[in-house]
Amino acid sequence: MAALKNHWKDGVVPWPFIRLAGETASEGTNYGDQQSQAISYLHYLLLARPDLYVAQGLLSSDNTVIFYFGIGGEGIWQFEVKWEDPELNKLLYAFIYRLYEPSHFADPSYIETEFDIETTAKYTIKITYQGSTKACRGFYPIYARNPFTTRTHVLSNPNGDNLTVLKDKFCRVERHFEELTILNEYVHKPERVPGVVVAAYGEKIELPESVSAKRCKHRLGLEESGSPFTSIPTLSKVLETLFDVLEGI
Repeated sequence: MAALKNHWKDGVVPWPFIRLAGETASEGTNYGDQQSQAISYLHYLLLARPDLYVAQGLLSSDNTVIFYFGIGGEGIWQFEVKWEDPELNKLLYAFIYRLYEPSHFADPSYIETEFDIETTAKYTIKITYQGSTKACRGFYPIYARNPFTTRTHVLSNPNGDNLTVLKDKFCRVERHFEELTILNEYVHKPERVPGVVVAAYGEKIELPESVSAKRCKHRLGLEESGSPFTSIPTLSKVLETLFDVLEGI
């Protein structure tokens, strides 16, 4: 694993601060299994790093080194180089340089990442809405899935001012329905519908062409945040909550 020095605590670094994850091939272990393991690290790394578009990985053996690039919404690119290749040193330099300076490998709207003991990582995210730009602090990840397809991340700040949840989702350029329009123009008009979340803002973020020309990021901001279903204290309250959910649907 690779991470910046100040992110290591007693020899351990949390997933949201890892910048590289890889494997060293060993004798007696199936090489294909080790490749799968190295690739799986990129799956987890993209889930843990909503601020990255591209995660980097390695698989080294006695003869070769495989460079992996996990691209959110797209999949994994890889190429193999022999250790004696005369250009390997230049490739390693460029590969390591991107760990320090991600450039288009990172989402520039994530402007700060802080370590937090309780939630591991908190983000300051720059949003643009109705012509103005603001920095939203204190958002921590609560959900992530499908890193190589729709790549969805949900972040929460229960103490936020009029914006408590942010949802990032990679959608195909021509196939996405506008959640903001559906919620605000069709669901909550002429009056708000109880039990259905209210959208505070929506934004479409173009991905760098070198990352994906087929998908773009849709960011939705919500006014309310909820509690986990498992936190409901009594059976009667569970049934009451389920009834409210079904009624809202």
